[in-house]
Amino acid sequence: MATRQASQSNAMLYSLITFVALFIIATVCAVIFYVKSEEYRTNSENHAADLAKIANPTENRNLAKIVGKPEGGKTYLATMQTVVDELYKMILGKAVPENTPATVKLNEISAAVKSTLIDDPAMDELVTPVYGPDGIAILKSVEDLKQELENAKAEIDNSKNITEDLQNQLEDAQAKNEQQHQQFLAELNQFQTDYDEIRNRFDELKQTMQDYNDEQIQEFQDKLEDAQASLRAKQLDLQETEGKLEETNQLLDSALSKINEIKPKPNIEVQAFRPDAQIVRIDLQNGIVYLDAGTKDHIYRGLTFAVYDRNQPIPESGEGKAEIEVFQVNQQACAARIVNSDKKNPIVKEDIVSNLIWDSQTSNRFVVIGDFDFNNDGRPEQDGRKRIIELIQRWGGSLMDNVTVDTDFIVVGMAPDPLARPTQDEIDIDPMAQQRHEQSLRKIRDYKELLDKANNLSVPVFNQKRFMYLIGYETLINQNPGM
Repeated sequence: MATRQASQSNAMLYSLITFVALFIIATVCAVIFYVKSEEYRTNSENHAADLAKIANPTENRNLAKIVGKPEGGKTYLATMQTVVDELYKMILGKAVPENTPATVKLNEISAAVKSTLIDDPAMDELVTPVYGPDGIAILKSVEDLKQELENAKAEIDNSKNITEDLQNQLEDAQAKNEQQHQQFLAELNQFQTDYDEIRNRFDELKQTMQDYNDEQIQEFQDKLEDAQASLRAKQLDLQETEGKLEETNQLLDSALSKINEIKPKPNIEVQAFRPDAQIVRIDLQNGIVYLDAGTKDHIYRGLTFAVYDRNQPIPESGEGKAEIEVFQVNQQACAARIVNSDKKNPIVKEDIVSNLIWDSQTSNRFVVIGDFDFNNDGRPEQDGRKRIIELIQRWGGSLMDNVTVDTDFIVVGMAPDPLARPTQDEIDIDPMAQQRHEQSLRKIRDYKELLDKANNLSVPVFNQKRFMYLIGYETLINQNPGM
């Protein structure tokens, strides 16, 4: 029994010793683990602090975006160092110095870039180093420089493409130019051949024409001599005939004079002095007269008339006692305002009116020649003839270019003034001077020819003053010089 108790006591003792030993071992292990964990934590914090000095957490997460994919077997920092060295060699064109901080390299690169840019304040921000005074923000500088490098490479590639395109265009242009040059040479050779051929033919024709001309000249000379002889004979006959004609004209003039003594020559202007209407009523207080002609007689508003005494013939000068202008028309009669009247010889009932241009039955035909002066300054106006023509057309008359048996009246202005014959010096200064001189002579010749025709055909001729009187427009033309 004592033995069994002793055995149990020993077992408990061993168990206690084992427990104590295990407790001590566990405590020692716990202490060692705590110490190691504190060391690991301290190291981890130190590593994190060191890493923060290199890049903040955001930059650390974006290292691949900032630096790019690391080269094989290299870290991100080593890759950045390689990029900075490549930039250094590319921009500065020299070897990378050993044991030189990246900040120093970047400062040298920045200075080199700045020295090559245009002196523009706007570029300072571009080339100012982005790393701080402590030189720790290298990642941002490398990122910007790498982007600039990529942009520069892209521009270089683009420039190469443009250069290649320009080179291709230049080669195409040179090829086309060479082709055109060869074509031009071929055409030039063909032109030279054609020219030589034409020249030879011309020389042959020239010689042929020369021979022919010599024969023709001799033949023409013979004919000319014969013609001259015939002309001299005809001239003698003409002189004899002209003598007989002159004698006959003298006899004719003598006979006409005797006839005129017996029977006066008919008045060719009688048609011009034929009345067109008669005044049937007068309202002197309002300056209005009424005529016995209306729309049935083709009277219209604006038509003017000269007023003449009822019991006397129209004077040769054409000047009337008054001038009137129609302003109202009905079927049988019309009303006209008095434009001008002679206070000493007032308008009375049954006075007659006349307008040389207007005719109730037909359209009188006119020829207008010469120059006209409306402002009475003695000088012809440039548009004078045009104004006379407009008046004729306004009152229903028609115009003719030449005097014929169908011409009713001629309105004649002043004879054109001839221009003096220009000297050779004047012709040298103004080549058209001779042509204007000839034109002035031609106008004078045409003027005289038309008057001769009018005289031969017994066509009434009226100067500007008589014409204005006979259409009752002398006063209005003076009141409206622009008409």
